[in-house]
Amino acid sequence: MTLESHELWAQCLLNIERRVLARSFDTWFRTTRASRFDSESLVIEVQSAWSADFVESNYLTLIQKVVKEETELAPEIRFEVAANKVETPTQAETEAGPKAADPNQFGLSLPLQKGQAIDSEEEIIDPLSRQLYTSLNEKYTFETFVIGEGNSFAHAAAQAVAKSPGNTQFNPLVIYGGVGLGKTHLLQAIGQYALTHSTVERVAYVPSEKFISDFIHIAIKMRKQAEFQRMYRGADILLVDDIQFLPKTEATQNEFFHTFNALYQAGKQIVMTCDSPPGRLDGLEERLVSRFQWGLLTNIDPPDLETRIAILHQKAEISGIRLPEDVAVFLGNHVSSNIRELEGALIHMMAYCSVNNSELTVEVARKVIQERIPKQSTELAIEVIQRHIADHFDLTPEVLISKTRKKEVTMPRQIAMFLAKQLTGNSLKLIGLHFGNRDHSTVIHAIQTIDKRCKDDPTFAQLVDNLKNTIRQRHTPT
Repeated sequence: MTLESHELWAQCLLNIERRVLARSFDTWFRTTRASRFDSESLVIEVQSAWSADFVESNYLTLIQKVVKEETELAPEIRFEVAANKVETPTQAETEAGPKAADPNQFGLSLPLQKGQAIDSEEEIIDPLSRQLYTSLNEKYTFETFVIGEGNSFAHAAAQAVAKSPGNTQFNPLVIYGGVGLGKTHLLQAIGQYALTHSTVERVAYVPSEKFISDFIHIAIKMRKQAEFQRMYRGADILLVDDIQFLPKTEATQNEFFHTFNALYQAGKQIVMTCDSPPGRLDGLEERLVSRFQWGLLTNIDPPDLETRIAILHQKAEISGIRLPEDVAVFLGNHVSSNIRELEGALIHMMAYCSVNNSELTVEVARKVIQERIPKQSTELAIEVIQRHIADHFDLTPEVLISKTRKKEVTMPRQIAMFLAKQLTGNSLKLIGLHFGNRDHSTVIHAIQTIDKRCKDDPTFAQLVDNLKNTIRQRHTPT
């Protein structure tokens, strides 16, 4: 590989990273290399033949466009499997016993091998390792979790599980509570602590929506159920976020049921989060509810004033800012719904002071609080809906509102318009403006199309209903 080829492709990767979802970039592009890059040919090295097929089928047009923008070249683009990387198994190999699947093709967060280097290009990378680094957030540790009256028991239970996974009575451990109270923080803190301090080898963290997506694409569409099961059931600790979003479909809940049983019977640790006690989750099978109650159920309550103030001081300290006590008290009193909103208000205030070169005072805090009220407007809600729908269907918001009429974009766009009308109450004209300046008649057609399909197709109706509930629960204004 010449230095010039490397630099040209790195420049193109920066462009691609701005155009695709972070998860997609980490899965398909981050580990690629250019072994040749000139006016005649661009040879892109990928991790496996499966990756080559997927990238060529789904991203070739984007790569061609980016290469043209960055270099003004139009080379022939080819994909090669990098030396010392795992190739696609042959039919004979598959029949004799399939090799470990390469989860990079699926974007899996499974599992991380303890002590394994992730930057080495010399050794063969464990195909069940890399993705966890893009899933666990390094800031979510026990050290950065502020303990208060409303979360102290959940914190203690999480620590006990992290120190001795699978060897406590807290298996499974289910942490429930409202949006933005720290459930995901504790879940990921368990994973990070266990990898560093315990004897476990593999930790798997997945939001429930990712489990569903992987099951559909790997086990059903690609007919690789054995590989899907091996990936999930090979974990020493399984961390599942937001189990309330498990669909009511029998197939998905059945697969989760058997995954749970396999891990539990093997003495592996299972930790889950949800927004309410499992027994109150709509559509969850009784046999799943029963198993979730085998271990410990613990809730997290909204933080009290003292905890909110402590959180503000900690976040300010991490940012290198000294937060006056009267300002912390003011913010703590006026933002009480959840930690996420509290952090948002602090960041807003620090940005305001930086731009306006002003001190952190109660007057500034009051102005920031007043400014944040309109930000819960319906206009912002439309943008939130667009981002959520685009992410769910593995698109970008720009593609969602573009002029393309491809089926894989049209249907998500119509769902987004339908939900924008239901959740925001905006006028048809304003919704149309947010979707590429489309006419109100287009919005009407989208709403009618989705409404009719929901009535005719219960499965589709469930999908739309799940998306609506997700947006409501994650982005409810204070």
